[in-house]
Order: sequence, then structure tokens, then C-alpha cells
Amino acid sequence: MAKMKRTWPANAFDATGIRARDSKVIIEGIDSDCVNLEGDHEENLRLEIVDRQLQIQTSERKDKAEFTLQLPKHKAWAVDLFSGQAEFMAGNIQARLNFILGKGEIHVENCSGALSVAAGKGNIHLEHFTETAIAELPRSTREWSLINLSKQESWPDWGMDFWHQAGRELGISVLKRFFKQSGDNEENAGINLQIGKGDLQLEDITVSEFIVRCGMGDVKLKGGRLTDFDLNLIKGNFICESCMPAGNWAIIVNRGDIRLSLPADTRARLDVATRQGDIKSTTPMVRVTRQGPEAWHGGRMVGTMGTNLEGTMPEIHLNTLHGDITIDTRRTAGLHYENQRTGQAPSYVPADGKAVPYNTPLAVLNALSEGQISTEEADRLLRNLNS
Repeated sequence: MAKMKRTWPANAFDATGIRARDSKVIIEGIDSDCVNLEGDHEENLRLEIVDRQLQIQTSERKDKAEFTLQLPKHKAWAVDLFSGQAEFMAGNIQARLNFILGKGEIHVENCSGALSVAAGKGNIHLEHFTETAIAELPRSTREWSLINLSKQESWPDWGMDFWHQAGRELGISVLKRFFKQSGDNEENAGINLQIGKGDLQLEDITVSEFIVRCGMGDVKLKGGRLTDFDLNLIKGNFICESCMPAGNWAIIVNRGDIRLSLPADTRARLDVATRQGDIKSTTPMVRVTRQGPEAWHGGRMVGTMGTNLEGTMPEIHLNTLHGDITIDTRRTAGLHYENQRTGQAPSYVPADGKAVPYNTPLAVLNALSEGQISTEEADRLLRNLNS
């Protein structure tokens, strides 16, 4: 039996809501004015457009539902996924992505927009993600029957608007009690990841607000630029390499090590503390003997990276109860946070000590040859100059 194929014009709807017990979903950005859906046999999927939203529901069968949704790149979308178990992959789209999963794997690459994930267990891989303004998911005005928790067969009839509201409220309330956070700004974060257990791999992420709540797992961050970064990890290690702090960072780990390797042109104030562990830093730091508000810390050190410009330096707070903290500086320079705020061209400092802006291809290539920027940063700068 042939697989299902459906096509709609791009202006037929603005969002898609997906509900599945077990699913594998692939969303691709394409150069087209049409939306394409290809996957399981049509009798296994329920499709309906309600209030500018394409609703996709799987049948009551127990095996995995698999389908691919192709969305035009030129339009911003909202994607909402609710699944007991899911494999999700997205690439080359601009969208507001909202996932509520029991467990699963999420891989997002070369996307822009906003991302929210609440999962009991799952691994997340984000690569080349940039925050952009995307409208909220449209609310459905259609009335749906409520879920019967004692009868799983009734799940496909559970209203999309109902489970979206109830699931989100339940997830946030549980996480607030677990992490003891107010969470007032969590709904507006560029990226908001709330994971009970799982590893996070994040590469080349550029967002204004990044919130991570993880019970158990390792968090690895490489490259990119984060303005406000708030991470709370119960058990696991946090590793950060060559990511530019453009705002205040608060990294709290209960049991695990923190390794922070910052770009050479980072300017920030450091406040580092651990109860049981060692603090090692290539940046000169001073031990604080008089305990302040963080009275529970056994050892606390403070220091400054880069030139101290009053009122413009981010604050980086690193705290771990049981673990070591290591801080060093990479030879490679990042794209300085002040340039993003002012719109000025970034610069590098060659051997003669005179700053040169990255406003010509020659300046970019010279900085690359001297190891001041990475090949990825050079490629990005050259593309910006050409545009």
C-alpha cells in the first residue's frame, strides 16, 4: 500500500500541532510555496486544519508513526508536538518549536526562532540555532473531549488546546517545586529546555535568553553567543567552549564539574564558588575570605576578564556544591558582545597592539591567520560583508 502524500499552499495555515503516542517526525525547510506531508498510510493519520493550524494525530495503533513535513523557508511557523515517545529532527526552518515529551531524541540544525522542550527523559542536540521573533502558536476554538487517564485508547480524542495548556502548566509547576525557581520569564525565553534526564549538546547558539533545567545529564556548549544564560543542573558536568557571554550567566551544578573555556576577547566579572572541590583559573582571581550572601560556599573567588568598562561587563556566576571548577581562555577570539549591542564591526588585536575592525575581507583573513578567530567565525564575517 502506497504511503500518504498531501500538499497544501503555504498560506493555508500558520502552525501545526502533532499528537502521537510514539512517533518519528522530520521537518524540513524547502524553497517552495507549498507544504508537503509524506508518511504513513492515510488511515493511520488524522489530518484537519482548524483555526489556521494543521492538526496531525496518529491512530490508536501501538507501533511508531513516521512522517516528514516540508515547510517553505520564507515563512515563519509554529510547531507544537505532544508525544509519549518521539524522535524529532528539524532543519533549515524558521519556527517557534514547542515540545512536550515523555521521552525521546531531539535534533535541531540550522534553524531560527524559539525553542521550548519539556521532557522526562531525552537527549537534545542543537546546532546553528539563532533566536528570532516568532508568533505564538494559535489557540484552537474547537471543543474537544477530555482525556481519560485510565483508558489510553481515548488519547487521540484529547483536545489539542487542552493538552497544550494542561501539560505546560503541569510541567512548569513540577519544575518550579523541584528547582525552587520563580520562572517568571521562562515562557519568553529564546530557548527553554526542561529535562528530567538526558544529555544536551549545543553548538553555535545565539539567543538573548537561554534557560536550562536538567535533573541528570551532561551539558556541552560550544561556540555562539548567549546574552542571559541560566542553567540549573542537579547531577552532571557542564562544559563550555568558546561561547561568548553577552550578558549575565548563572551556572549552578549540585553534583558535577564546571569547565569554562572562554574566547580571548571576553570581558566579564567572575564570581566562582564550590563547597567541596577545587577552583583552577588562568585568569587571576582573588579568594573571598569574608563570606557574603552565598554563605553556604566553602570556597569563593572573584576576578575580572578583559578591560573593566563600568556598566557594560557581564556577570558570570559559577556555583557547584560537589565538584571542581576550571576556567581558561582560548587563543581564538569571539565576536565581542558590545558589537552586537552597538552594531559596530567587531575587531581583533594583532601583534602591534592596535585594534583593527573586521570591516574588510583583509582584516578577517589576517585575524584568521593569527588565530584570533575560528574558520567558522571567519566564514560568517565574510558572508556578512558580502551581503
